[in-house]
Amino acid sequence: MQSQELLKQAHLKVSSARTSILQQLLDARVACSAEHLYLQLHQQQSGLSLATIYRVLTELEQAKLIERQYHQRAKASFVIRQQRAQCQILHLQNGQVEAFEHQDLSNYLNQLADVMQQQLVKVELILHVQLKS
Repeated sequence: MQSQELLKQAHLKVSSARTSILQQLLDARVACSAEHLYLQLHQQQSGLSLATIYRVLTELEQAKLIERQYHQRAKASFVIRQQRAQCQILHLQNGQVEAFEHQDLSNYLNQLADVMQQQLVKVELILHVQLKS
């Protein structure tokens, strides 16, 4: 299982709480709030409390496995920290954030960094979109 491998690489003890929460974030196509994770895990009858979810999210963030994000809303959302270009679409009408990958864009940005004789460390691209009128 990928979540267990990531926990071992981060030198964190593999627990059911950490594995469950990390796996939910790995499977998610959108950024998830702690409350959203709680509801998903509650439906799976995990028995995890909201306090446990917040504690584990903090541990995963400190281990640099996930990132906390704020997108025009008061509550934080969490996504898997990625080495490749992280691209997201922020839907302005409902505040939903959707992650996407675009290999051509990632390749172009790496080529651009090479031309500048630089190493690309991190890319964050957020497209703010709304329905056409």
